[in-house]
Amino acid sequence: MADEEKAVETLVGNSEAAHTPSPIRCCWLRLRYLAATSIICGCSCLGVMALVFAIKAEERLKAGRSEEAVHWGARARRLILASFAVWFAVLILGPILLWLLSYAIAQAE
Repeated sequence: MADEEKAVETLVGNSEAAHTPSPIRCCWLRLRYLAATSIICGCSCLGVMALVFAIKAEERLKAGRSEEAVHWGARARRLILASFAVWFAVLILGPILLWLLSYAIAQAE
């Protein structure tokens, strides 16, 4: 009877360990691709740093240090978002500032 209870506890323990959600929220390969995209389509200096952090996160994950991987992955995600935000701000604010400049010059004449 004790052997059966141990077997059931082992089986339940293994199934719980197999189904526990990972603390890592993002696919690491996708994170690296987004960082590379932010180099091309965003602010490249922030994109390069995001790519470096994404690779660090992937390496930490492979080494089995998931807490560090989550930390570096979060930093990479923030830099990716910042890269795209800076680029969109430049795309939107550039024409608006040119329009305001031409308006100010027209008013000065």
